[in-house]
Parts: sequence; structure tokens; C-alpha cells
Amino acid sequence: MTQNNVFAIGHHRPVYLWAGPGTVRMNQLKFMDAPVDVFVHDEAHTQVGARRMVEEAGFNWAYLMYNWGFPPEVEAGDWEDFHKAAKIYQAEGIKVFGYVQTSNCAFQGSFKDKDWYAQDPKGRPIYYYTGRYMTCWLHPEWLDQLRKMISGIIGAGSDGVFFDNPWLGEAPIHFGGTWSGSAGCHCDRCQRAFRQETGLTIPTRIDLESDKTSRDYLRWRADLVTSTLGELAAYARSLNPGIFISANDYDAVMRPNYITHGIDLRGLAQVQDVVMIEDFALPRWQPGDSQNSAELVNNAITLRTALALVGDTPLSTDPYDKGIGFDDVYPPRRLQSGIVEAAACGATMVVKGTEYVDSQGVFTLLTAKKYAPERAAANDIHHWLSAHADLYRERRNAARVGLLYPKEGMHFQWDQLAPRYFGVCQTLTNAGIPWRVVTAGGDWDGLETLFTLEKADHPTPSPHIIYVPDLPGWSLPKPSYLARHRGLLDLLSGFLSWYYRAYFRYRWARRITDGLGITQWFLQSPHFRMPADEDQSTILGALGELPAPRVESTEAPVLIEVWQRGGERQIHLVNYGPNPQTVQVTIGQSAMGEIISPYHETVEFTGKKVELDLGIYTVLCYTAPS
Repeated sequence: MTQNNVFAIGHHRPVYLWAGPGTVRMNQLKFMDAPVDVFVHDEAHTQVGARRMVEEAGFNWAYLMYNWGFPPEVEAGDWEDFHKAAKIYQAEGIKVFGYVQTSNCAFQGSFKDKDWYAQDPKGRPIYYYTGRYMTCWLHPEWLDQLRKMISGIIGAGSDGVFFDNPWLGEAPIHFGGTWSGSAGCHCDRCQRAFRQETGLTIPTRIDLESDKTSRDYLRWRADLVTSTLGELAAYARSLNPGIFISANDYDAVMRPNYITHGIDLRGLAQVQDVVMIEDFALPRWQPGDSQNSAELVNNAITLRTALALVGDTPLSTDPYDKGIGFDDVYPPRRLQSGIVEAAACGATMVVKGTEYVDSQGVFTLLTAKKYAPERAAANDIHHWLSAHADLYRERRNAARVGLLYPKEGMHFQWDQLAPRYFGVCQTLTNAGIPWRVVTAGGDWDGLETLFTLEKADHPTPSPHIIYVPDLPGWSLPKPSYLARHRGLLDLLSGFLSWYYRAYFRYRWARRITDGLGITQWFLQSPHFRMPADEDQSTILGALGELPAPRVESTEAPVLIEVWQRGGERQIHLVNYGPNPQTVQVTIGQSAMGEIISPYHETVEFTGKKVELDLGIYTVLCYTAPS
């Protein structure tokens, strides 16, 4: 594991950039012959593309495509293309992560003869998008295939290896407050391995409410994912001890991916040099009306929770809006808000540079000539962060309000705990109160109030404990109707399984599903919706006198993060609204310092309160009496 500043804020300025001929081929396969701008995808791997990324956008790391999972007779040219592109990007001063498709491959050519495919309980292969099937992580030939890809990436001189989709087998469908279908791989090899270790048989359906075997299997699968990725990382380091390792820890906070994909964020962080979480949390504020609740899409929940789980491993996220194949390149303000939100929380944003669809419905990239304004916006923020990198070093989070992460409860009691956990997060953020996530046995220093969803003994002296389910309106919900009626669930499960497979096989199913927005219903988290006003008031009432520092805004929520470094205090403010707004910061004690921002000259301030115009991002650095 790296212990230097390579992945520190300001030093690490990455872009996710799948391009080249392999990406053209994959987009056409994955999205059923969708139109792709071939020129732009080829240009991205040339000096023109590299210079746009470094000179016009300020990136110094690029995730480039080596292996999409096509058979070698198809993909050999892609490997050569990566080799050339990596050299070009490195010559321009950009380090390179080489991409490995870890969990699936294209079912074509010589790969049609392989028997390494994962199986569902009926012995059928498991789809991963159109034309691709999931693979079995216990199959020695598949593991050997992955080692060949790692060797090729390192042989091409890459600075890092990036493992995408580190998942095992089938993902059960979360539907109606419960689980439909099975999980993982049911091939004979997996059945034997699970039986040898536990004496049990892999369950044919996930039933967390009443089946202990389901929970045992999901732990076993998550442990297997972590150990396998660890072995692959160790192999890469045996070839090059200086190689950097990262993986796609897919939306590991805002959705129950321990259950769906076998992702154990705490475990996976230990085998990576930088954790990368792909999610659907590019900041967006949507005020409510008489018909709909307000919605605050933000990455702060993911960042704060993940920081409590990953230990000393640097953290980055790759936030999307709607998702792959649904977004045009994000406008300048939204790109900047995502980058500074991550920095404010103590992490780095990996800018999505690929798999965009433009206004004409054509797949394109951030490198395209027409996106110069978006690149310039990223460059401005990257330049500022690089110049102020020292601002983010050797700090500790000084929030006085904490939220205790509920351990395995967030895995196995998701539908009971997640709505309350995220509801507390949204309430505190909307109220302009800095908060942090802590774990049992973690750093509780400086906490005055701790919200928790599980009753347990806490160390003494402990902060004031607020058990959220005891508050009016915040009791844990009962199991859903479908969870209580397994017969009806089984009927629906059969239909869902059929339709899921149809989505990847038939154009009509794809058009209907995407056209009606059903895809977004599954991709987007419901937990960004704000709790009812009375429920928010209950949480804030439990706090009593609101803590300082805090921020007050009238037009849109403002994220506030507080940090301490020796005698220096920092208050980081991020405006979630679409326009600048005037905000008031209550510091709580007499202070003297500077207001620093990418958007205006540094000015001095004194006093217990500060009123300022907040564009997107501002930092108050000050000293105050002990």
C-alpha cells in the first residue's frame, strides 16, 4: 500500500476515459448497435486527446482501456492500442491505470468454447449486459486469463492496474422492500467450495428475513471476492512492486452492494492503493413542490461513510448523474461542484470522461473538441486544488455531531436501517450542520452528539447518544408486504427474472424499459429524497441547541465540513444550488482568518459570524482561542 502523496487531494487529478477501438466495439455490443463517434474515440488515444486532458483540463491520471473481455483474436489490436496510448499519455505527464474486466467476458469467438461461465440455479449463464456473461471466480482458467491481462498491462508500462466490476455471479434484485432471485454462482465448483467450508448448499433464492444460510453464503461470497482481488493484486505487485492497484467498489454506500455484488468495502480497501467508488451522486438540488419531496443528490454521504470504513487508504469517487449511456457531458458548474464537494470531504473525484451520449444520441467523450468549456472548468478547479494542496494535508475532521455506522445491519437489514441512516444524513446536511460517520472502535475524539440506529454499549466517556428509532416518526419500518408474502414474491420473481434476461436479449425490451424510465428506477437511489419537514424537525430537536460551526442558507442546501490542523481551523462550504447565494456562517467563537476560494481573491475576516456570497466553493481558515 502506498504511503506517499500520489493520491492526495490536489496531487491526484484523475479522469475515467474508456476510448479506443475496443470501447467503440463494446458500446455497439452493449447498447445494441448504438451510434458511436469513432473519430473521437480514436482521437482520445492520440497526442491530441492527451494534451486536451492535461493542458485544457488539468488531469494527471487517466484510466485507459486495455481489456474489455473480448476474445484474444478480437482484442489483440486493443492491447497494442493501449500500449501506444499509455506511452503518449505518460509523455504528456499523465500517469495511467490499465483497465481489466474482472467478472465477465464477451460470448463470442474462441470464448464460446470456454466453460468458465457462472451459472444460476437452473444452470444457465448469467447476463452482464448484451452479449456478455458473468464468469466464475473459482475457475482456474478464468483466473489465468485475468493474470494474462494484468501481465499485459504491466508489460505495456502502465502505472497502475484497475479492476472493474469485481463481482461474483448473479446479483439478486432488490424490489418492493425485499430480495428477489438468487446470488452468486451455482456451478459445481462453487457448490463444492461452499459445502467444504460450511457444510451447506448455496441457497437458490435469497431470503435474509428467515434463512441463515442466505446470510452465511453472502458472507462467504464477499470474502471470496475480497480474497480473489487480493491475490490478483499480489500477482500484479510480484511483477512490478511499484504498481498501483485500484478497483471499482461500485456504489458501495448508497445501495446494498454487499448483497447484490459481494462488495465488502472495508475488506476491499485493504488490497487497494486508492479506493474508487463509482456511483450516481453527482450533486444536484431539486426543490420540492406539492406533489414531490425535495431531493438533494450528493456525494457527501458516500464520502463520509466510506472514509470511516477504508482506513488509511486514499478515497476517490466517480459520480454519474443518470448513468452510462444516459448522460451528455456534464455542464461546467456541475463538474466543478462534484470536484470541490469531494475535496471538501477529504477525497478526490474521478471525472467521468467517457460513455456519454450527446444531444444527437451518439456516444462521445470529454476529449471531443466541442467540450472545451467543460474541460476549462475542470482545469480551473484542478489548478486551484494543486496550488492549495497543502490545505488538505494532516487534518482531522472536527465535526461535533456523529452518525454511527451500523456494521452488518446495513447489509442484512437494509430496508429497515438504510432509510433512517440516510434520512439523518440528509436532515443534518440540509440544516447546515457538519457531521461525520464513525465506527465502533473508531475515532470519536471531539464528538458531542452521536446518532445511532443500533442499541449497544458505548465507550465512556461517551458523547450524548441519540437512538434514532426511539424518536417520533423514526421507528424502524416493518418488513414490506412482499417480504411477508413469499408466495406472491415467488410469482413476481419469476417474471422479474424473465424480464431481466429479456432486457439484455431483445431490442423491444430495451426500448420499453429505457423509454419508460424503469432503468433509472433501479439505478437511482430513493434515499436522496428529503425526509418530511416534521421528521427533520424531530432530529434537530433531539440535538437541542444547534452546534457551531454551522451555516444558514435560504435558497439551497450548503454542505459544511469542519477540519482542524493544530491551531488552525477550516470550514469548507459547498453550494448545492444552481446559482450563487448569500449564506451566514456561525463560527461560535471569536475568530480571525481568511476566506479562500477559487472564485475570488482571498479576503480577511474577524468575528463570530461571517456573511458571504457563495458561488460554488469557499474555505474559511482561521485561528480561535482554545
